[in-house]
Amino acid sequence: MSKKLLNQLKSRLKTRRDHLLKEFEHRLKEFKDSGGHRLTDTADIASNIIEEQVVMSLAQVEAKEIKQIDNALEKLESGKSGKYGICERCGKKINKQRLMAIPFVYLCIKCKEAEEIYGRLDNEYDEIYTEQKSKTKVINPYDN
Repeated sequence: MSKKLLNQLKSRLKTRRDHLLKEFEHRLKEFKDSGGHRLTDTADIASNIIEEQVVMSLAQVEAKEIKQIDNALEKLESGKSGKYGICERCGKKINKQRLMAIPFVYLCIKCKEAEEIYGRLDNEYDEIYTEQKSKTKVINPYDN
């Protein structure tokens, strides 16, 4: 990858991180502020609980994305730029278009698909995709 493209991706990562941090702080403040209200109506209490759960769920998603962005920035900034754009599962290069769409992505498309299909990637199964008669045939390691 060119240095120019790496710098563009780094800039996008930093901008997205700053935006997410502001959103995260806002949600956290919103959550803390909502805890001080004394509600007596059961419907109001239930509504408030649901709203707080939604706020916390969104904050968790944002926190996860911030962590992924931090990991990508660390690879770019700490001299590990050779590791940026490399799938953490299979070690192959992540498609450039995929990185441009989601600069903090850490899995190639095949490994991400496998993760979504099977719900996880275990170390005991190094290769979920195996070459048999068809290159696109997916083998489920949990089937016997």
